[in-house]
Amino acid sequence: MADETKQAAAPYLPFKTFLSSLEAFSAHGVPPLIDRSIWRTQPGGMQGLIMGALRFFDLIDSDNRPTERLEKFVSTPADKRAHAVRVLLEHGYSDLISQDLTKMTVKMLDDSIEKYGVSGETKKKATTFFLQAAKHSDLPLSSFLQTQIRATPGTRRKRLTNGRSKENGEEQSSAFPELLSPAHGSTKTIQLHNGGTLTLTVSVDVFTMSSDDRNFVFGLIDRLREYESQKSVAPKEGK
Repeated sequence: MADETKQAAAPYLPFKTFLSSLEAFSAHGVPPLIDRSIWRTQPGGMQGLIMGALRFFDLIDSDNRPTERLEKFVSTPADKRAHAVRVLLEHGYSDLISQDLTKMTVKMLDDSIEKYGVSGETKKKATTFFLQAAKHSDLPLSSFLQTQIRATPGTRRKRLTNGRSKENGEEQSSAFPELLSPAHGSTKTIQLHNGGTLTLTVSVDVFTMSSDDRNFVFGLIDRLREYESQKSVAPKEGK
């Protein structure tokens, strides 16, 4: 029973979505019980994949309560987050990483990932997750695997008009879609109920923001979403 959480399947959601899901805790704090409503902007299926990833890395226990491992990750300074991801990988993929990744072939990685409870198309996505996470955390990889990273669909993202993106052939949305491109600024415009518009422009790196700034910015975003939601359900006036 003690190893129950370690039997969770390898994560196969987009790696950047996983990072964004963890940023929600940095912005709002870690609640005593983790549930899907934390990522309410994500589709239900993606919420389940996030929960599965948290279990795989032992960031939550079998009762969905946060572990010390999650608290430690969230409290890690932004400039050390890459190393914190590497620690997660070394824990979750201990058998895989115990091998010499600098000499590993694509077939060897494929066989190793399959041992983490994934197969078929799911295994392909799980492999992409691992490679993207390894690249993010500067984990030493063989030239064979580095070539695979450059070839994977996960390195190419296509923006859609509704603020979502396509990754690995699936439509995904970030936990914070308005902040996907902080270097160039992101803009959100809403229609006011009685006419006119309101525009919010944000140019920020969420990983370097202070807690006060995160709470303020995400609070504004939540208010805009709530306002839009109220408008979408308001009864239409007769013509």
